[in-house]
Amino acid sequence: MRKLTFWSFACLFVISCKQRQTLTQQLTNAFSTHLKQIDSAAVLDSLHILWSVPATPRLGRIIDDSIYSREYSRIKMQLANVQQNNYKDSIEFYQYEISYMEKEIDSISKGIVHSDTTHRYGTLFGCAYYIKKNDKTKIDSTILFVDSTSTIHFNEYMDSAIHRSIKTLD
Repeated sequence: MRKLTFWSFACLFVISCKQRQTLTQQLTNAFSTHLKQIDSAAVLDSLHILWSVPATPRLGRIIDDSIYSREYSRIKMQLANVQQNNYKDSIEFYQYEISYMEKEIDSISKGIVHSDTTHRYGTLFGCAYYIKKNDKTKIDSTILFVDSTSTIHFNEYMDSAIHRSIKTLD
């Protein structure tokens, strides 16, 4: 019975001493797996973390503000086009959209200053990667979000970047 207990503790000790992968290794493994699923002939040469930013409610508000501002500019351009072509029904619609968005953008912009910076949801990473295929190499970049439990979310950004890179290698 003592031998069994000793071996049980010895096994647990050895298992618990297993070295954890670094973040770069985890991201490289995840990226390689996605790359193989998309194109088995392509190989990930390397992956480099360029920057990291803690994902907090403030960052979320900044992203919201950026998206709203971009959409606001796009709708203003559409309004200018319909005014130039004198599409009266569309003019009213786009003017309504612009007046609504101006209030939202103002509200979001003011909320950035007061938003929380202490509560972390995870980390946003900017990564550069090198893919090889058909004796060609492509460098590209993408954004990855890793939550506080080290789980990668929004894999569609990674997959989209991989598809974009592979298109140029074919």
